Amino acid sequence: MSDSTTWAKDSWRSRPIKHQPTYKDKKDLDRVRETLSGLPGLVSFEEVKTLRNKLKDVYEGKCFYLQGGHCAETFSCCNKDRIQPMLDVMSLMTKVITDYTNVPVLTLGRMAGQYAKPRSSQTETVNGVVMESYKGDIMNCAEPDVKGRIPDPNRMIQGYFRSAACLNFIRSSTHVNNRVTGNMLQRVRMILGSGGIRSCFHPGMVGFGEDGKFKKISKDILMNPAHQLKTPLQPGQNFFISHEGLLMEYEESMTRFEAKSKDDEGGVPFNASTHMLWIGHRTRGLEDAHVEYFRGLYNPLGVKVGPGTTSDVLVKLVNRLNPDNEPGKVILITRFGAAKVSKDLPPLVKAVRDAGLKVIWTCDPMHGNTYKANGFKTRDFEKVVKEILNTVNVHVECGTRLNGLHLEMTGEDVTECVGGPENLTEKDLPRCFTSACDPRLNFQQAMGVAFATGYALRASYNERKENALTCLPKKTNVQYGKVFGLGKPVSKLVFGTLFLHKVAQPFELLDHIWASGVNAFDTAAIYGSPEGKCEEILGAWIKSRNINLHQLVVITKGGCSGADSKWAPRMSSAQVVQDLNGSLTRLGIQKVDIYLLHRDDPTIPVKEIVDTMSGLVKQGKIGTWGVSNWSLERFKKAVTYAKASGLAAPVADSTQASLAKPAGPVWPGTTFMGPKREAFYSDNKSDVSVFAWETLAKGFMTGKWTKEDVKNADDKPYRERTLIKAYCTEANFKRRTRAELLAKTKGVSIHTVALAYLMQLQCEMFVLVGTSKLKHFSSNLGAFDVSLSQKECEWLRDGGELHAM
Repeated sequence: MSDSTTWAKDSWRSRPIKHQPTYKDKKDLDRVRETLSGLPGLVSFEEVKTLRNKLKDVYEGKCFYLQGGHCAETFSCCNKDRIQPMLDVMSLMTKVITDYTNVPVLTLGRMAGQYAKPRSSQTETVNGVVMESYKGDIMNCAEPDVKGRIPDPNRMIQGYFRSAACLNFIRSSTHVNNRVTGNMLQRVRMILGSGGIRSCFHPGMVGFGEDGKFKKISKDILMNPAHQLKTPLQPGQNFFISHEGLLMEYEESMTRFEAKSKDDEGGVPFNASTHMLWIGHRTRGLEDAHVEYFRGLYNPLGVKVGPGTTSDVLVKLVNRLNPDNEPGKVILITRFGAAKVSKDLPPLVKAVRDAGLKVIWTCDPMHGNTYKANGFKTRDFEKVVKEILNTVNVHVECGTRLNGLHLEMTGEDVTECVGGPENLTEKDLPRCFTSACDPRLNFQQAMGVAFATGYALRASYNERKENALTCLPKKTNVQYGKVFGLGKPVSKLVFGTLFLHKVAQPFELLDHIWASGVNAFDTAAIYGSPEGKCEEILGAWIKSRNINLHQLVVITKGGCSGADSKWAPRMSSAQVVQDLNGSLTRLGIQKVDIYLLHRDDPTIPVKEIVDTMSGLVKQGKIGTWGVSNWSLERFKKAVTYAKASGLAAPVADSTQASLAKPAGPVWPGTTFMGPKREAFYSDNKSDVSVFAWETLAKGFMTGKWTKEDVKNADDKPYRERTLIKAYCTEANFKRRTRAELLAKTKGVSIHTVALAYLMQLQCEMFVLVGTSKLKHFSSNLGAFDVSLSQKECEWLRDGGELHAM
């Protein structure tokens, strides 16, 4: 365990605990605990391990998670007539969701152990008699009887054997009778044929019922025989059991240890009463008994997350339960209610996302939508669906994904929730309200939820490419830095898109760059032919690959005319806004992470420019901003004015920087990093990031050009002649020779030494590399493997004796 205290299966006993019964006969309790501890586990460690592996697929978006069953199982539910309909409806829901999303569904039943329930009040009054509240069959009886409500530890043994019987039926029936039973199929066909499913949905589901997927699924269910409809539920493979881990005496007694070898006296602790457990919203206190017990288990763990949850506590809780940050270990089950989820959920999702925690997000649309009517608790089907849709939208906006559902439901024809395909009303509630606690969706409503969920998720799973392109790849040698105010890592190597319009297969090039771990892409409004073409290509790639924008860093530039206007500045407020809006349209995004002003117009006061850029930050069109090719004095003035006025200051400067120092500005109107500029960057590294261009001096630091080229420079075309005169100085030839010598000593390429030199300067340096060939870009990644000491960097720059290294 990574926690500061040693874990044991009974270490929870020293912690505060809630919602536990008080047993009067301690000897009887000890006997029951001893009996349970000696009984075989209901599930095996290998099955739990299989579930953990399946949940990794859920986390990666390769599988959807469906968890459903009774609010509170009762011992009387342990029979074929109650279990089989639940399996049937979950199987049909699995088919619907799979057909919509084109991914398999991992199914978990709230079954074979969901016998304990927390209650808001310890007692209740029935017909004037005060008695203990019903807390689930495993603790006391549902009937309003004073004696029967006294907690009885022997009920734990009954719960064990009822769970075993239920699980045994599931194991046998799903292998022998792997088909939807005729009664269930007939009822589902009736609601589809009558149009009940199509007519009951939330206004936000525009086009539902008319889409091709709906028609195909409906036709399959209406026309095909039963054995072709059911997705086989195989316990321990794609179907697992689960319950709320509430009654700690029972959970501790069912703890087992899986030995890693025959000589292992300890082993891996797991709860053998079920495959998966969850902690309720009322019992998940960070220092409380339930969290203490669960943190030591191998089983996957769910956590209910509802109103009042803070980001800080949630991040700490996830870290406590999953200190090694293993995908598939923690499932966060959100339950806010349709009216609150859009406001309350985003801060939590962002906090977990930004903390880099690998959790599975599921939605419980039941608990937050409960109300009372005619003396019954109930839930409105429309609000249940609305919470699912709102939750899907929250995750889309946050760049995450809704991975699953958690439902209280049954395969029976109950009347506990209003609305749905039959349009049940509050007057229908007494007709068939059989839940021992909270209201459940009946089979028609459960099928409706499956159609709604599949429809809402169809784009997330069908259009998203599930490979290395959808998450920040794990290339371990790529290094990342920080840009003040951005809030996400930026790869130290930045891909420049200047030549992207000349690449025959640009998407393939971008795919490989992204898969390498590089997440920052630099472009500009004037790049490409026609101008803006490079932004268009980058934007089309982002859309086609459905790249996660919370992991991608888009840098683009405006405020500058193209070659036809000799790169004249366009720095008025209206021109800057026009350029930015054009870039956003071409890129197909709503916000640029870092927006750089490509040129400066000294006739415009910095106040006007800062006011404009700060306004764009406030509007959410840009995350941060900076400049390119500004004098250091103007940059300092902009920073000083912004900070004095409480506005967004420029945090990035894009300038020429290389081991090869140019003789002066390489191009008209551009800047380069001299000693004064480098000193400023180093002194302000926490506030100012440097984005260096022409980092290999246009090929000079790869061996391009010799002293013979210098002699013949006037005979070269304008562009090459300009570059030769800028970079082919005597001092730079000596620097290149030293870099070649050091590269040979280290067994690397000269250009990787040149790039490593820049990245190891004492400023927050990001190195732009533009190329049209993948092999060239891949070779540049070798810079991350080159380590240079400060003395080596000084020697590369200034020379001296080689042994001085």
